Amino acid sequence: MGEQGRRLTYSGKSFLLLIALIAAGFAGNFFSLRLFTGFNFLFGSIAVLLTVRLFGIRWGLVAGLAASLWTIKLYGHPFAVIWLCGEPLFVGWLLHKGKKHNVLLCDAFYWPLVGAPLVWLIFRYVMHVTALGAVAAMLTYWVVGITNALVAGLLLAYIPRIAPLYGLDMSRTIPIHHLIFNILMAVVLIPSIVVMVIYGKGAENRYLKEMYAGIDDSLKVAGYETRIKLQELAVEASGTSMPDKEVVGVLRGILLDARGSQRRRITLIDGSGKVITGTDDAPGDVSSFEPCRGGTPEPVGESGIYRCMPTLDRPVPLLQRMHDATFFRRAPLGGGTTWSMAVEFPFAPYQRALLHDHIESLVIVLCLNMFVLVTSLSVSHRLAAPLYRLSQVTTDLPKRLLRENISAWPESMVSEIDQLIGNFKVMSIALSQRFQEITYNNEALEHHVAERTGELTRTNAELQKEIAERRMTERQRDALMVELQKKNRELEGIVYVASHDLRSPLVNVQGFSRKLAKSCVELDEFMAGLGLDASEQARIEPILRESIPKSLGFITRSIEKMDSLLGGLLRLSRMGRTAVCFETLDMRFLISNIIASITYQIESAGARVEVNPSLDPCLGDSVQVTQIFSNLLDNALKYSAADRPLVVHIASEEFEEGVRYCVEDNGIGIPHDQQDKIWEIFHRLNPGDTQGEGLGLTMARRIADRMGGSIWVESEPAMGSRFYVVLPCAPQPDENLTAGA
Repeated sequence: MGEQGRRLTYSGKSFLLLIALIAAGFAGNFFSLRLFTGFNFLFGSIAVLLTVRLFGIRWGLVAGLAASLWTIKLYGHPFAVIWLCGEPLFVGWLLHKGKKHNVLLCDAFYWPLVGAPLVWLIFRYVMHVTALGAVAAMLTYWVVGITNALVAGLLLAYIPRIAPLYGLDMSRTIPIHHLIFNILMAVVLIPSIVVMVIYGKGAENRYLKEMYAGIDDSLKVAGYETRIKLQELAVEASGTSMPDKEVVGVLRGILLDARGSQRRRITLIDGSGKVITGTDDAPGDVSSFEPCRGGTPEPVGESGIYRCMPTLDRPVPLLQRMHDATFFRRAPLGGGTTWSMAVEFPFAPYQRALLHDHIESLVIVLCLNMFVLVTSLSVSHRLAAPLYRLSQVTTDLPKRLLRENISAWPESMVSEIDQLIGNFKVMSIALSQRFQEITYNNEALEHHVAERTGELTRTNAELQKEIAERRMTERQRDALMVELQKKNRELEGIVYVASHDLRSPLVNVQGFSRKLAKSCVELDEFMAGLGLDASEQARIEPILRESIPKSLGFITRSIEKMDSLLGGLLRLSRMGRTAVCFETLDMRFLISNIIASITYQIESAGARVEVNPSLDPCLGDSVQVTQIFSNLLDNALKYSAADRPLVVHIASEEFEEGVRYCVEDNGIGIPHDQQDKIWEIFHRLNPGDTQGEGLGLTMARRIADRMGGSIWVESEPAMGSRFYVVLPCAPQPDENLTAGA
């Protein structure tokens, strides 16, 4: 039987299935089908054999013991437990030793080799049952056992489908010859068993009716003859007075004639219950009538017939007790007398006839069983052999086709199987051709792979060289980056120094320009008092009043422009040296402060600034972030469209990379070719129409980069612009600290 099916999980569905099978074994014997008195068709071994097959020998023995306990009460002796428990032991041992798990075949070996001999020996020599009864019992158990094994085998064909539901480790398939064998056995054996059961029950009823009719006929004949004789002899058949011996002898003769050759007992009884005479009494023997000595009468039928079963002090099967049983009926003699007559029939002759009939039917069933067994084995193997051979031939078919050309294909007389074999032949030919193509393609592929591998090897070498060069380049870049940072710091220092130092001469130029303008005014006043002639006055006035003031105006505006540029450069250089102080910024509060600081400019431009109330906070330097958004709002006011009121909308959206802020306006927009240049230093869209140095967006990008963020623009000319600023997310508050607070 192997290890499969013997492992049991002592919890869950498998344990419930085991308990159900044990209970079903007991119920199968409890609700057994009665064949006739002393013989029953027990169904318990069906569940017992299922337990053996699914859970092993030990649990099968437990199930067999539980199922056979009812037979002690049913038959009146404990000996049936021996062969009913021996069946799971023997079948389980064969299943464990054998390779094929066919319960029916294993049980077919048990009964002729072990079970039937045990029944014969115990019935014949332990319980001293008649040879005929022992043979009948032996054949009955044999047929019942084979039938139950057949039913168990049929059920096991479907158990593998539900085995996983109960945690059983069983193969999900069964050999086809097992299935064919069980089906052929069931087709023949089950109908014959049904016929045998119906015939057995009918035979007993037939013999009992025949015996009951014999009792009634004997009473009628003997009673009629006795009444006639009493009238002829003028004997008074009343009271308790006994007739003389001559009359008793005549009456006994009448009873003997009425009995004939049958083994029955007829007794004539007076009104006080004393025996007058009888067929089995000696002449002159007067005693009280006791119809059931050593037993208890039981009424049977509706005609006043009783059955007398002997009571014994040792375990005797019901079969043997029925053999010793008698049936009797006592009826009034009639004709105005107080006498009565009793007829007793022994059941033994009828039982012998009944057993003969039963044995004949059992022998027929067993012979049919053996014939069907051999035929089913032969037919199942003949039908399954081609399929088995086909499964062997087609096992690992691809590898076999690569090694050899298969020619030994099986043959079958069944058209469907023969067609299946033909399909496999065609498939093997197609596979062989396909394998040849695959082999050729494989060789070509291997050659191509070899070439490709060489190319990849060379490419890999080149790639390694390139990686090495790239690493060298990266190292050189990192040297260069350090040098660039150093130069950038030096450049920032130079710009700072230059912008700071250039302011001193610029202030001097601005001061002397103002002094020169004042001197021109004084010179104009002085010239007015000299009284020059008209020609000289015409030459001097344009110089003093137009040329010199105009030149001084150009000088002043250039000085202011230069001062503004130097201030911007100074702020730009200072930005690189200013430390960034990161903190969580309330952007709604920060934007509100910026708007409040430029309220005059907003109202003067007739603009409207809308701020999303759910503006997300960020992490950054408040001064520098304020500078970014101040520059963006200032640019929006500078580049508003003349044909519509300016509307600026500020919103935010949080992403994994940070918080993205959007400053959107409906201004003049930025041409596509200018959208990358606006970030360059000193670049302006309309230099002649707008004020400023062109440093605002440059500083905004520098600030965003320093804080680990970014800034870019999306714009359509004449439609407006959207400036996006991404800054780091503000850290989330600690939930534990918040809860503690």
